[in-house]
Formats: sequence, structure tokens, C-alpha cells
Amino acid sequence: MEINKYKKFHKIKRISKQEKFILTNPQQGFYALRALETGFITPEQLESSRRIISRITKRSGKILLKVKFAQALTKKPLLSRMGKGCGSFDRWISYLKKGKIILELKGVPKKLALAALKAVCKRLPTRFEILQREIIDV
Repeated sequence: MEINKYKKFHKIKRISKQEKFILTNPQQGFYALRALETGFITPEQLESSRRIISRITKRSGKILLKVKFAQALTKKPLLSRMGKGCGSFDRWISYLKKGKIILELKGVPKKLALAALKAVCKRLPTRFEILQREIIDV
């Protein structure tokens, strides 16, 4: 008796150049935070960064959050033996890829926005880059 084994392939998301540009450049705000390395972010970290920005900018302008927390992270209890499946639900996370924008900021002066985003970069687990949208006068 012969058994055929087939490898299961993951579906590849094909992203066009235009969509890639939209995902990695600020679209609605004038300033943005872009990830420089892979990792993950939790809702608590994003909420603390939002609070920092609102405190520094004195609640002027608008903060646009671009991250959705769709991945569940599990954790086994301490002193439990190996095996018996994965642990129980621990928290929600969002995976970051290099080049993904996590938040945008608009309606704030440049000096204030850069100060707020620098303060946020220090408190997040991965490295981030501050982007500024180019405005072309026609």
C-alpha cells in the first residue's frame, strides 16, 4: 500500500507596489511611526504611547492608530510539565513587520510632534523610525 503525502502551502498575499506604498507611508496624518524591525506589540503598549502623545501635545491634533490586535498569545502556567497541548489564553498581540506603520499624527506643529514621537520610541520594545509626509504644492 502506497501513501501519498502532499505538502500544504501557505497562501501568499500578493501586495502590489501601490498597496505596499500605502502600507509603509503616512496617508492620513503628517507624521508617523514606522517599524524598523520585526516583533510584536500589545494593546497596553499602544495605549501608553497614545497617552504620552496626548500629554505632550496637550490634546491638540489627532492620533490615528493603524494596528489591529488579531493574534492571541497563549501561555502555560508555572511549574507545569511539558505536553498536554498549548496553554490557556494570555493576551492579544499584533505582529509587526519591518516597514509597518503603527500610528499617525496630524494637526500638531512639527517641533511638538517630533518630541512626542521620540518619547514614544523610547518606551516601545522594537526600534521605530519617525516619518514625515511630503507635501507637494501644485
